[in-house]
Amino acid sequence: MEILIYVGLAWWLVNFEPLQLLLDAIFSRLPINGLTIPIHAAFGCPKCVGFWTSWALTGEFLTATLISLTAHTLDLCLQRLNK
Repeated sequence: MEILIYVGLAWWLVNFEPLQLLLDAIFSRLPINGLTIPIHAAFGCPKCVGFWTSWALTGEFLTATLISLTAHTLDLCLQRLNK
């Protein structure tokens, strides 16, 4: 049950448009370099967001990788349903 909560949290963080608009506004003010581009892209990646948020909240690497894989699988399934 805990895994579903973290996957849902990761999906919400990636797909919540006001949060993404805020991140876009923040990163548009920063200088473009080799560090800001990958960090900005990571905020839109369900694998990255799922991994880092679950690792920060649980502190368990195995749980974080499982949530990352589940979030990626969910994202792929939802992309194929939208076609």
